[in-house]
Amino acid sequence: MNNEIRLALDREIPEDFVISRVGGVGMVKSEKTNNPEYITVPRRMAENRQYLSTICQLFKDKPVWYRTDDTPTYRANKLAGTERIIEEENPLMGLRGMRRSLHFLDTFKKELEMFLEVQDTNKNLGLLLPVVHDKSQVITAQEILRDYNYQGRLGIMLEIPSAVLTVNEFIDLGVDYFMVGVNDLTSFTQGISRRDNSVKDYINYRHDAMTFLFDHLKKYHTNCIEIVIGGEVADHLDYYEAFHFNAIAVPYKNIHKTL
Repeated sequence: MNNEIRLALDREIPEDFVISRVGGVGMVKSEKTNNPEYITVPRRMAENRQYLSTICQLFKDKPVWYRTDDTPTYRANKLAGTERIIEEENPLMGLRGMRRSLHFLDTFKKELEMFLEVQDTNKNLGLLLPVVHDKSQVITAQEILRDYNYQGRLGIMLEIPSAVLTVNEFIDLGVDYFMVGVNDLTSFTQGISRRDNSVKDYINYRHDAMTFLFDHLKKYHTNCIEIVIGGEVADHLDYYEAFHFNAIAVPYKNIHKTL
């Protein structure tokens, strides 16, 4: 099936009608919470564990993908229990996603242990790695996961042109689920920060360069390689549907525009 509608969840609990109409959860964002504590603080960890378990049970016959922490530094700096304060001029391109996870390995391992505890009784749950730009990051993550004897599926976010253009290298490593994060990918490709009001109106989600990157992914899209489009997709659904990838992960706040 192509162009199946799935969900991208922050901290919402979907209503039954939505659950019955979508094909699963393409991405659960671990960092989306109002809790002012860092991810390793026990109370925050328990919150993540409970929410993820609930979503897996609600979608017990459908896939759920947990995206590991992608807290940018300016937010992490404000959370109680963070490792240390880090100042960056451009957090969008800084120590976030897998860069931060591999920089602070103890934190990453604690998060994986929480994930694995949930995944042990919810086999519909897969692991999704964000802000990957090089295969070495995936190799390191796989080595860590082998130490935990993880037998489930591993996916990566495609948010950086370097990852899209070398997608074959990730496939060779055994990755078979790719979530294209169009928000960051569009920003990085066009050199425009969507968070800056002075330039965000220049962003073109249908730019020819985006079409080029999606066409490149089509070369590797097979029955065994799952590609999902995610992000602020509701206003450009016709454009993304034209590529006929497996699914489109729509933010819960916009899901009623698409069902």
